[in-house]
Amino acid sequence: MPFYKKMRAGPDEMRTKIDTLKVSNTSAKAKTEMQKKVEQLETHNQRGASVHVPSEQSNGSSGLRHMPARTSLQWHFTIDVDWVPGSEVGLEGLLDFCDQRRLKATIFVAGRFAENYADLIRECRLRGHELGTHGWEHGGLEQDEDFRSASYDQQRAWIRLATEAVEKASGVRPVVFRAPSLWVSETTLRALEDEGYRYDSSVPARRFDCGFGRVHYLKYFRAPTEPYRLSSSHLRLPGHSSIVEMAPSAILFPINMATLRVLGLPVMKWMVRQISRRTSRLVFYCHPHEFVHAHRQTFPRNMSTWNMQGMRPENFALLDAFVEHMMHLGYSPALFAESFGKAPA
Repeated sequence: MPFYKKMRAGPDEMRTKIDTLKVSNTSAKAKTEMQKKVEQLETHNQRGASVHVPSEQSNGSSGLRHMPARTSLQWHFTIDVDWVPGSEVGLEGLLDFCDQRRLKATIFVAGRFAENYADLIRECRLRGHELGTHGWEHGGLEQDEDFRSASYDQQRAWIRLATEAVEKASGVRPVVFRAPSLWVSETTLRALEDEGYRYDSSVPARRFDCGFGRVHYLKYFRAPTEPYRLSSSHLRLPGHSSIVEMAPSAILFPINMATLRVLGLPVMKWMVRQISRRTSRLVFYCHPHEFVHAHRQTFPRNMSTWNMQGMRPENFALLDAFVEHMMHLGYSPALFAESFGKAPA
């Protein structure tokens, strides 16, 4: 079935960008898979096909619940703070960047980072940003925390440790969560509900990284792109959970700093244009370590070489150009609690 609505431009430029990637540690199989996905985009573009997505209407028989649609364009500028010693410099730079651009961010923090850089997390709160959690030690592990397969007790322990660390550092208990690597499951929902969380941004709707990133499963590919209450039976379906989901934006590849660095601003503009045709909201994310030279940070040995090569302070200029574009399109920055605080019961 076709992936997108009325694709009219972009795949050719995306193909060109992929052809020029010099990724020494990426397998030929992964590159071939990526090319196949781009060819699918071209095929759907030629056909002018429309995407089939789960109904965004409330269904009385199944109890599906969606949040009310908004006519104004809103975007969530989010920062995923992994446990990477040395990346605190990048977070400091992002805070200054947000001040200059008058952006309020939602900052998802790994618990170990909050524990070790409590003053910086407190500064995030003092500057008016929204704080959430992002696992306990995510970013510093060879075998990362996997919320897809870990037991309920293990997931709740990770969430509780991170919650307590962020609360101790900032003085405010976080209620918004993003799973490490967007590896999430129905078990995660139970743990979040039991820990008093209200918002999540982990479901990888419309995303498949073709061997380059961390999302290589399609279980939630067709989840809604508008905010919705999660279902305990399947995170792809709207339901009656107390937790509101706002999925990170994607069009196969995510709307994030890595895509911006690798594919460039013109491709990102095209991706945003396609997404804006089907939803009034967009979720972007970046990492502090992307703005610091890799040799100044401590990563696990399995961190990809191509990703580390693209880490540099000069990425702030690229981010600034993207933010300028979003403002030009009329997108207004929004926080989770402010946007969804009056969600229907």
